[in-house]
Amino acid sequence: MARAHSRLTAPERRARILDAAALAFAAYGYYATSIREIARLAGITKPVLYDHFNSKQELYIALIEVVRDELTSGTAAVMARNVQLELRIRTAIDGFFRYVEANPAATRVLFTPPEGEPAVVKAARRVQNEATARLVAQMGAERDLLPSAAERELQLAVFMEFLKKGLHGLALWWSEHPEVPRTELVDAVMELAWAGLRSQIATKEDAQQHK
Repeated sequence: MARAHSRLTAPERRARILDAAALAFAAYGYYATSIREIARLAGITKPVLYDHFNSKQELYIALIEVVRDELTSGTAAVMARNVQLELRIRTAIDGFFRYVEANPAATRVLFTPPEGEPAVVKAARRVQNEATARLVAQMGAERDLLPSAAERELQLAVFMEFLKKGLHGLALWWSEHPEVPRTELVDAVMELAWAGLRSQIATKEDAQQHK
């Protein structure tokens, strides 16, 4: 039996609000979503919502930060495993799509640039840049496979940003084509991603051979 709203703990109520915000922002976009609508979806009053978040902007930023953190922490856990790099990358990509499948509204909000307030647009850009930096750092653990020169580090950052944006776009496309099996998406992305990383690895091997 579900707990009565009055008996929810503060973290539980905060999570309920974030879930409601994800549904509202995904359906209407940032600009057209109202605090009143989020409160209604959460089954609470506006004053109760304001006990947890001071504004719509704060709520939106908290939501995309939570989704980003869950996605990047999942990738980090996979990349820390002691198995072949190719298998870790495939598992990470599969984990990404599993998360999207389980959290369609929240991921749509993260993957769709907001409209309206410049401060919100700037915050969303910061969240995305931090996500890319984390992915680059996670791949940085593979420095024994990757070239160490600064220009190669830049190429890795560009590759990870390209892959991240591609995954986001593909996730949005998948929401309109749910008949496509997740495994087919993983195979398609892996074919491209691993080809790119193989070129990084081959470059380092060539450089070592010519020393």
